[in-house]
Amino acid sequence: MTRRIGASIVMLVGLTFVTLTFSNRLFSVGPAFEEMTDGFRPVMQTASLATLNGDIDGLAVAAQDFQTTILPLAAQQAKVTPEQLAGSLATGFPAVMKGISETQAITTQFRRVVDVLSAEQQRFAKADQIPTASLPATTVPWTLLSIGVVLMGLGAVMFRPGKKAIAAGLVIGIALVAVPFVLSLPGKASAADKMNADLKPVYTQQLVTGAAASLATVQAMAVEMNAKLLPAFAQQAGVSVPLFQQQLGLAAPGLAAAIQNMPAALERFTTAVDTFRANLDEYDSIKSVSLVPIVWTLIAGGAVTFLVAVTLAFERRPAVLDVRAVSSRKAA
Repeated sequence: MTRRIGASIVMLVGLTFVTLTFSNRLFSVGPAFEEMTDGFRPVMQTASLATLNGDIDGLAVAAQDFQTTILPLAAQQAKVTPEQLAGSLATGFPAVMKGISETQAITTQFRRVVDVLSAEQQRFAKADQIPTASLPATTVPWTLLSIGVVLMGLGAVMFRPGKKAIAAGLVIGIALVAVPFVLSLPGKASAADKMNADLKPVYTQQLVTGAAASLATVQAMAVEMNAKLLPAFAQQAGVSVPLFQQQLGLAAPGLAAAIQNMPAALERFTTAVDTFRANLDEYDSIKSVSLVPIVWTLIAGGAVTFLVAVTLAFERRPAVLDVRAVSSRKAA
């Protein structure tokens, strides 16, 4: 009876692992998780996040310099008020004035995203190593399914007496308990679940759409400023464009630096926005799956398998009747 119960328990543990694999859609979640971590890995580097923060700061300073320094100086040269000049610029250079007016909202939006990524950087580093730094997340469903099938087969064998099945149960049970801790899977899974929870309010289609629109606004502003506005200001000042840019560097160094850095900054902003856009479907696939319960179920299943094997190893077997000895005693 003990052997039958123990064998049934081991089979049930195996069936649980198989069920977890399919109920959590791990064969789709694993590849999605791997693709998402591959996509975000370059963006999540400390240097990349610091550079993005610097680009956002530069954009904010540029808008402030334009409004508080360049606009009043240009208005003074044109002998109009800053408000009047801003009105005429809105007609002649709509992309520039739209970008300047929306800079605060744009930088706030970008800053929020970068702040969230910075806060999740350490958790991302842990989640990126599931199951290990050298093994991709796509191996997780296959491993869990294989363990489940092996345990179901082991349970079937345990219905018959045998030391090999018991030994296998001891080894597998110990491995299922020890390996997750050796690989730090509880901590990695907890980091991944917390990161997913923190991203839910932020990483949405609305974010992607808004970031793309903001990027388009900044790109249009940069193109029009370099192609039209700066030459117009230089012409009004009666100097060449290179000389005007030199003067701009003295009068508004923040704006001048932003204009010079704009091509590289736009490329980095584009990369970040494209990363969010490209991986939104993957995040939607994984955000509802919790990894911590799966890891602890694996550990608990290993502990149960080990205890069953120990119980069967010390099981008392009924004495076997020796027919020949009984016959000899009767003859005597």
